[in-house]
Amino acid sequence: MERERSGKIPWIVVLLLVAALCALSYLAAYLVHRAGGGSFGSYRAVGGSADMQLQVAGDGFVYYDGSTLTQVNSRGDTDWSYRIGGGVTFEATSSGVAAWNGSMLTLIDGQSGTTTYSGEQDTAVTSAKLGAKYAAVLLEGDSNRVLVMESGGREVYTVDAGQLTVVDYGFYSSGSLLWVMALDTTGSTPTCAIYTYKPRSMSIIGNISDTEQLMYAVTFQTDRICTAGVTYYKVYDYNAREIESQRKLVYGWYLISADEGDDPLHAFVPTGQSDGTDNLRDVRMLRNGVDRTVHMPYACRSIVARGDWVYGFSPEGYVMQASPARQKVDAYKMDFYIDRVYGVTESGVAVVSSGSTIYLITLGE
Repeated sequence: MERERSGKIPWIVVLLLVAALCALSYLAAYLVHRAGGGSFGSYRAVGGSADMQLQVAGDGFVYYDGSTLTQVNSRGDTDWSYRIGGGVTFEATSSGVAAWNGSMLTLIDGQSGTTTYSGEQDTAVTSAKLGAKYAAVLLEGDSNRVLVMESGGREVYTVDAGQLTVVDYGFYSSGSLLWVMALDTTGSTPTCAIYTYKPRSMSIIGNISDTEQLMYAVTFQTDRICTAGVTYYKVYDYNAREIESQRKLVYGWYLISADEGDDPLHAFVPTGQSDGTDNLRDVRMLRNGVDRTVHMPYACRSIVARGDWVYGFSPEGYVMQASPARQKVDAYKMDFYIDRVYGVTESGVAVVSSGSTIYLITLGE
């Protein structure tokens, strides 16, 4: 009998063991969450430093450390690195990277990280963008002309804006079509026009010229073109005819972020809050006829529209989530301050910096 009693474990020891196991389970779950387990607010630190050139593109980001271009995916893994040398400026898209130094232009495929073209241009490159099928280049001293080439470098078309100054350009419709935004300053009031082209046939598809306001941003749907101006948000078909039933008065609001895709979400903020003073509070969301305004619980440093959500980031480390489908705004507190927001990837991962560290924050639930 004495041996039976000595073999039993006292109940207090059992309770302590259970408590210890629960604590270990909680700690393990917490570490998985913080290591990037997939729930909202999980994060991980990645290589690089906050002072390097970094651009979010597609489902990851590209950074330049002074000698090498590196693409990192939204999981934090390096897809490829390309040694390009010093003094480089670059533009990253979901298709790849256009990089230039003086008149030398290099096009890098986004999937493989290999060079599709590298060569000298007639003059120094001002800017360049690589699409799925073509690249567009703006040269120094020639601000009214955009050179269009295949990704392999063969020139196919030159857009001549005449007396207008090209202020922006890009590709849409799976990269098969080109848009160019040009500014006219010859009159008493500056005006802006948007031209759309089919590069392979070297033909103009449409010409959007708004005499009512100055346009400053454009987004594309499958069969629609959306423009934001100082007074109106307007929607056009691909032949540049306005769909007046979708016009919205946005005077006093500024388009700060817009997603891409068939039904892009547009996020506007009051003009008085768009001065870069970390005071973004009110967000107006427009999407396919839906018009909703929400108030962020914390002042934001950056607002980003991605997918079905608008995300706000405060310097104190709060990440907020709003949707045009509801009035409520959710807020989550990170364990670090947010100094800079580079953007949000296609899969819903925010790329931010805190001090000298780059973090990837999972925004999907």
